[in-house]
Amino acid sequence: MSQEEANVFLEKMKNDAAFREAVIRIEDVKAKMEYIHRKGYCFTSDELEFAVVTMQA
Repeated sequence: MSQEEANVFLEKMKNDAAFREAVIRIEDVKAKMEYIHRKGYCFTSDELEFAVVTMQA
């Protein structure tokens, strides 16, 4: 699990429309996190939340 990976994930979401749409389409949170992990990102929802807050600051 990595805060840095959460930051990289957010950059991918910002810059890759197809990836962003694929993630957004998954409604179930558990399924969404499983998809994200299958794509090679390893972070917790808490790390993601922290990255979002940090990015907005």
